[in-house]
Amino acid sequence: MKVDSWGRVKRKYSGTPVSGRVNGSVLAGGGSLMPGRVEGVLFDWDGVLLDSLGAAFNVYNKIFAKVGTKKLTRDEYLELQSPNWYEFYVKVGLPTHLWREVDNEWLQLYEEENPDLHPDALRCLSLLRGSGVKLALVSNGSGVRVEKELARFGLGQIFQAVLFGEKKEELKPSPVMIQRALGAMGVKPWDAVYVGDSPADIQAAKNASVPSVAISRGPIQAERLRREGPDRMFADLDEMTRFLLGRL
Repeated sequence: MKVDSWGRVKRKYSGTPVSGRVNGSVLAGGGSLMPGRVEGVLFDWDGVLLDSLGAAFNVYNKIFAKVGTKKLTRDEYLELQSPNWYEFYVKVGLPTHLWREVDNEWLQLYEEENPDLHPDALRCLSLLRGSGVKLALVSNGSGVRVEKELARFGLGQIFQAVLFGEKKEELKPSPVMIQRALGAMGVKPWDAVYVGDSPADIQAAKNASVPSVAISRGPIQAERLRREGPDRMFADLDEMTRFLLGRL
């Protein structure tokens, strides 16, 4: 068994069941998601398509050291991290009067990191798009930051809808951005799937009545995600793509 520096196991699940801007699965929940019948796929950005968890971890610990908050281990970060960074601030005990300062500092320091796409990201998007599946991006990330990253990777036009977390009350697990993306895509909730890598992603999909897929790239994430009961859980995007296109 190969494990990377983040403790992410280099393997695939067996496939057996267990219980903005408009422009190996494990059966973990209700099982409403059927292969070959998906019209639209909505993706989270950070951690799912963009390999940014390490970059975010580095930035947060730099900031925590500066403001006098306890630095996190990698395992602690993977257990506590959330696309809703305000929930993350609460979990790590960051005083509310520091939140705005940390927000501003984070964006500045993150620009020095330049994370790359996951190796399976472009392959997944290309195969789904080439099969006629509509694509959307729903991220809690800053629109300015994510737009720059999309442009850097040449992905500015691949999504039919791109929604960002610009309002605190609309951040996942709120279903608002997913619902707006579905409207822009012209896809019904039951004909779509939302792909995420955090509990908030799975909760947002459920709140929007959309089947959920969890991408778990390691054992710590797997346990967190399994507790939320996603419809399917995969170790990577390649296996998910084969499932969605009915090729497993």
